[in-house]
Amino acid sequence: MKPPAPVRDVSPERKALYYAGMVVGVLGVLLFASNFLVVAAGFGDPGAMVGGGGRMMLRALGGMALLVIGRGMTAVAARGLAGSGLVLDPGRARRDLEPWSRMGGGMVQDALDEVPTVGRAVDRLASGAEPAEVVRVRCRSCRALNDEHDKFCGQCGQPL
Repeated sequence: MKPPAPVRDVSPERKALYYAGMVVGVLGVLLFASNFLVVAAGFGDPGAMVGGGGRMMLRALGGMALLVIGRGMTAVAARGLAGSGLVLDPGRARRDLEPWSRMGGGMVQDALDEVPTVGRAVDRLASGAEPAEVVRVRCRSCRALNDEHDKFCGQCGQPL
């Protein structure tokens, strides 16, 4: 049996759920923040806040609930049902998380490409060349090994 083809992109349904979750979260922030505007608008009028505390509490709780729901929607959309833990299927979780795993591996490869020493080592391994012989010099004072181009001991500081 042939293994399934690798998933290279997130499905349009998951993208739509992700963006819908972001919208729900922003609505929650706006609903929660509206309490501060109501308080600021009625700050000069002491009678304006009387009796409005219950509505403010419901608005604050509704805003927090929308924030939590929106965050849950974006988490499920980003990782998939199995990747987020809602469906306990390791094979499906691996498929759901594959685009993110590939992206992470690509980012690591980009970082490694920026390090010249790693690039030279990879090139040397790819070409099959034998590693160059390393010559070390022993310090007369402390007997520590140093590179042949060092002028002073790396351990005790004495001239080599």
